[in-house]
Amino acid sequence: MNTFAQMALIAVAGSAMGLAANALSPHPAALQQPVISAAEAGGGSCAMPATETPAVSAPAPWRATRIGVEDAKGLCTACLAGFVDARGAHEYAHGHIANAIHLPPAGHPDEPAAIGQLRTYALVVVYDGEYSCAVADDVAGRLRRAGLPDVRVLQGAWPAWVASKGPSEAGMCGVCGLEAVPR
Repeated sequence: MNTFAQMALIAVAGSAMGLAANALSPHPAALQQPVISAAEAGGGSCAMPATETPAVSAPAPWRATRIGVEDAKGLCTACLAGFVDARGAHEYAHGHIANAIHLPPAGHPDEPAAIGQLRTYALVVVYDGEYSCAVADDVAGRLRRAGLPDVRVLQGAWPAWVASKGPSEAGMCGVCGLEAVPR
């Protein structure tokens, strides 16, 4: 087989493997849809909040106000804010902000009690595990709809908190019946 035929075979095989892997992925890439960068869409990442809302034809999803890690660390240390971990139970159990309440995107078995506990704080900070903070924005929106007046999302999410050496602990949430362990 000549070199050109080998290159063509490799390209076809690689493309087929990529499409198959995408089809089997739990988060497949949307094919045949235009790709719009965060800058074009006016979104951006959690670490770099947009300074103003762009004019778009369709209403943009609600996006919580952001709070920096250093500001949030001060509030955490002084117990002046409630913290909500919007990640999955497994991630929460392996480490979370000290005293954070676990409220994943799908809800929580005792969510009304958790929201009642959050009502004791003037400010609630929600975080997830991704810099895009999409899950945290969703949970923050749910908390706002539940009547909490000041709900913000942590810039940089859990990775930024860990990098800044913010207070954290590990263990299941109190509703799950296991105690958290300081880290």
